[in-house]
Amino acid sequence: MTNFDLSRPDSRVRLHEQGRSPATDPDPDPRPTVLAMEGIGKSFPGVRALDGVSFDVRAGEVHALVGENGAGKSTLMAVASGALAADEGTIRIGDAELTHPHPEMARSLGLGIVRQHPALLPDLTVAENMALGVGYQRVGGLGRAVRWAQQTLDPWEMGISARARVADLSMERRFIVEIAKALALAPRVLILDEPTEHLNVDEVQRLFDRVRQTIADGAGVVYISHRIPEVKQIADRITVLRDGQTRGTFDADTVDEERIVERVVGRKLETVFPPKSTVPSARERLVVTGLSGPGFQDISLAVRAGEIVGLAGVQGNGQADLIRALAGLAPTSGSVEVDGRAVRGGNAAAAGAGVVYVPADRHGEGVFLPLPVSENIVARTLHKVSSLGMVRDDRVKAAAEAQIRGLAIKTPSAAAPISALSGGNQQKAVMARTLLSEPKVLLAEEPTQGVDAGARVDIYTILRDAADAGAAVVVLSSDGVELEGLCDRVLIMSRGTIVSELTGDGVTEEAIARAALTSTTLRAQADPARARRGGLRGWLAGDQPPAAVLLAVVAALGLAVGLHNSDYLGAFNINNLLFLVAPLLFVGMAQQVVVLGAGFDLSVGPLMGFLVVIASFWIVDGGNLFLGLALMALGAIGVGVINGALVTWCGVNPVVATLTVYMALQGIYLSLRATPGGIIFPSVADDIRAHFGAVPLVTVIAVAVALLLELALRRTRWGVELRALGSEPEAAERLGVNIRLVRFSSYVVCSVLVLPASIIMMAQIGIGDGRPGVSYTLSSVTVVVLAGASIFGGRGSFLGIIAAAVLAQQLVNISPFLNLSPSWGYWLPGLITVAAAVLYARLRRTRRTGAAA
Repeated sequence: MTNFDLSRPDSRVRLHEQGRSPATDPDPDPRPTVLAMEGIGKSFPGVRALDGVSFDVRAGEVHALVGENGAGKSTLMAVASGALAADEGTIRIGDAELTHPHPEMARSLGLGIVRQHPALLPDLTVAENMALGVGYQRVGGLGRAVRWAQQTLDPWEMGISARARVADLSMERRFIVEIAKALALAPRVLILDEPTEHLNVDEVQRLFDRVRQTIADGAGVVYISHRIPEVKQIADRITVLRDGQTRGTFDADTVDEERIVERVVGRKLETVFPPKSTVPSARERLVVTGLSGPGFQDISLAVRAGEIVGLAGVQGNGQADLIRALAGLAPTSGSVEVDGRAVRGGNAAAAGAGVVYVPADRHGEGVFLPLPVSENIVARTLHKVSSLGMVRDDRVKAAAEAQIRGLAIKTPSAAAPISALSGGNQQKAVMARTLLSEPKVLLAEEPTQGVDAGARVDIYTILRDAADAGAAVVVLSSDGVELEGLCDRVLIMSRGTIVSELTGDGVTEEAIARAALTSTTLRAQADPARARRGGLRGWLAGDQPPAAVLLAVVAALGLAVGLHNSDYLGAFNINNLLFLVAPLLFVGMAQQVVVLGAGFDLSVGPLMGFLVVIASFWIVDGGNLFLGLALMALGAIGVGVINGALVTWCGVNPVVATLTVYMALQGIYLSLRATPGGIIFPSVADDIRAHFGAVPLVTVIAVAVALLLELALRRTRWGVELRALGSEPEAAERLGVNIRLVRFSSYVVCSVLVLPASIIMMAQIGIGDGRPGVSYTLSSVTVVVLAGASIFGGRGSFLGIIAAAVLAQQLVNISPFLNLSPSWGYWLPGLITVAAAVLYARLRRTRRTGAAA
């Protein structure tokens, strides 16, 4: 049992109670105020998040903001940073008032912020994230972003490559990127929201050194943390928030931890940890023998029923890899047994054996953010709330409300979205789901990460109750005090192996730290061969490998068919093939643009038909070529505007919106041309068919457009912001990206790219008929998938679109040369598309495993 330190005197506490201004202090600080917030109020449906809060930061000081999860700390800082608009109150940054809340305005006034959940875009590189976060002008443009970012990151000695994709970085490296990005702004006010939750001791000290340098340069720092010892170490003043109200401001050097904690939770905490087991069971519930996997090797351990065993060690020594492997989330060799039965077959087999895993990444792996609290709680035990395979709402509600009451989860109701809860209450919901599943083995990775003092006590009790109910509990924690107070035994890991075991009275914070540090003093150097593989691994993590693979397939397939039938490589067939590729390439690029922004456009095919029908009234004898082209352009832009408006400003799902436009366009062109009619100018069709040797001019133009789009995607603000939108729209918006404008523009650009595709199709069919365009919708999706783009947005390459369009048309073209039936023109693209999707999925999984290792 561990108590808070009560030995520090608090007789000199200088406390500003709620309603008193720091200006009333008899000895006011002469330093200028760099951030002043007065009477801030903010409400959400059913919740008063902030109630008349006043807070200020002076130049050259660290002002800590502490409180329980849900106290209003992050909301207050979101208001300060312009990410949220206050309902009432004023904010001043330096001498200027933040009159129009927006992250870009706050940033321009000198405010930088490191959020509890990093505002990083996983599908963008580190350099692109940093350039987007600090502004393109500050880094000298995207062309210089890589060098600038690398110079900014190197002092942290974390081995972070500016060219690496953020999705491939570990969580601690992501936080370093976020912190380095904020410091690079040279801010007048720097907000650090839980900056050390994912950092080890050395990294924390590096951060503190940078913070001290920042305040020495005259800036003010807001430091938000649940770790009171860290707050005491770095802060000059401490303000406590509880239930959206200020509960006091203290001088950090004159107040003890107990006083702060009491103010935070609103009550005295007599004890922190529940009593440990006095008579542990002799039954070994979890037995691991010779287990090896990415990041660890030859692990053998046993955990008895009713016992809590801790995993400790310097961060990155295999603890996280081991606990995830025990949950079946990583490939392993060796054996894992639960109650004497071997567990094989990954996560599903582990779960079936009674193994339950509580992940450290609560948002990414722990909760289902779109779903309500009740459905999150019962997600693992749907069979208990179902009847004849149908989920019963009354049972879901009853089960959830029982857990909400029992674990004191603060939520407006069981039906409230879990995203509206604080981090601590989200974690309690995860623990409630765990308890409902009655685990035999409970694996908890950093269970109190980002959780306030009061919630920590509750979670410790939950873990001990699970053990007392007969579970074998394994806890991975970087907090030595937590391991000391909670665990019956602690295993110390170094370089992927267990090097020490502490039991009984030997489980102390000092002993844990000593064992971890002593065992890592002879840490081996990095494998040079592995380091050399980084260049290839980095390339494989990019967006271009699919293009290289597809071009290789195109070449091999062309050579094989050419050897079978020499006519295949003749000029006539090459010209015909490439001419048919051109519209497919344009429509594939069009689809790619909206997919990169996490959208979808089903209307591209009917739009082609609609534009051809328009042309058939004007680009004909007695018509006007230029007027016809102008009307086609207006039609394309108009459809793009309609699609963009429906998706962006009306909030209609992209599939629903574009499907509606799909059907409307079909109805329009069939009304205009119920049967084909209107012969296109033969001279215009001949001009469109112009070629250099065997290569059509329109195909050359299409490839040139694809190359320009690829350049724009990597080197222009529009391209970076489009990928940012598709990668993580909320984070992109917090970084100042106008996501509505970017999303709207993607649909307009998509429709504009359909225009040349329709002109080429017009020359191919030579008559006003909209029906041939319909098939291009499916073809555009096929090309995007073949090109290796993520259908969820953020990742893709227009070079891949070039290769995919050629391959897709080639698969249709080869059937006659191999004497295959026409049906193979459908089967081959389908089979290749499925094979490509499986290959890309496995490649990405391999890259993630390699990055973790």
